[in-house]
Amino acid sequence: MKYVLIAVIILVFFVGCASTPPKVSVKPNEHMEIGWTPRTIFKSPSYAAWFDTGYANYQPQQSFIDRLKKMHDSVQITVVYGTWCGDSRREVPRFFKVMDLADFPAAQITLIAIDRTMQIPSGIKKTFNITNVPTFIITYTGVEIGRIIETPRHSLEEDLATNLAPIFP
Repeated sequence: MKYVLIAVIILVFFVGCASTPPKVSVKPNEHMEIGWTPRTIFKSPSYAAWFDTGYANYQPQQSFIDRLKKMHDSVQITVVYGTWCGDSRREVPRFFKVMDLADFPAAQITLIAIDRTMQIPSGIKKTFNITNVPTFIITYTGVEIGRIIETPRHSLEEDLATNLAPIFP
């Protein structure tokens, strides 16, 4: 009996000390990805309809695709997005269409999904200075050289090529 009581006390202690997961702002019946995600997440039934449609319908300008094909050495692109965000649903499929046509290495793309408050994953907003999503952060040899926030000025492919032009004339 004594050992059972000790076991119960230890169990209560560990359960009481376990950290509670952060609350994620989700609307009813909404599925939301959080954290570092693989591209394959967009094959999920929750996202495939808008991703596949956006990807298929986007027709990037070939002249910028040709330039981007020559611009991927030592370039890393971090995409901070929200599966709940209309702008992300528009721009992320377009981004991948451009990257696929430009033969951009998948290993050089990092995807981070955030919640509606832009607080989860913890510290994401501050670490990456996120004000709006999607945010495409372009780095060259570890140094940020540009970003596209929410909506490109011209088009994703043109804005990416413009950001990379000083490095790859």
